[in-house]
Amino acid sequence: MDEASAALHARLAPCIGVTGPRHWSARPIEQSAIWNFLEAVEDGNPVYWDDELAASTRFGRMIAPPHAVFALSMPAFWLPDWLAERQANAAAATPPSPLATARAILAEHGFTTVTVVNREEEYFAPFGPGDGRLSIEERIVSVSPIKQTKVGAGVFYTFDLDYRTERDDRLVARARSVFLLYNGEGAAG
Repeated sequence: MDEASAALHARLAPCIGVTGPRHWSARPIEQSAIWNFLEAVEDGNPVYWDDELAASTRFGRMIAPPHAVFALSMPAFWLPDWLAERQANAAAATPPSPLATARAILAEHGFTTVTVVNREEEYFAPFGPGDGRLSIEERIVSVSPIKQTKVGAGVFYTFDLDYRTERDDRLVARARSVFLLYNGEGAAG
């Protein structure tokens, strides 16, 4: 590892492997949101659509498709000012996440442009209406040494997101993402 990579890794070391504070989906898992997702991806599995049929399956109820975990855990696109202020105050009272701290350190080195290289999801348990909101906990797995890529110098940044249900704190999914962070100023488009 070269000197610049070693110095960067020394600053990032306290962030790697540390689980950040929980963040929550904007809303509880609701049937209408599940159906909107299913319409978008054209998934006709009856266990996601039919209460009566779903009750007779091993799940005993209607569930969400596991691959909807990302869509169902997204933040709200818009909130009334009073609610946005409440959420901003709660976020300000929460210590910065290791992910945010690492991204700030990387930004100091000019690595601000993000390209998603890969995302893999693993599903552990069914979830659906009645489980409340989804919580998300993030954890940096690794940051590569500085590499020269076609778009410029950058690092490959790997992190996990754990998704849990509000009702019983059940781990339902884990996503592992790999991003390339680089200095996009002047990069060829």
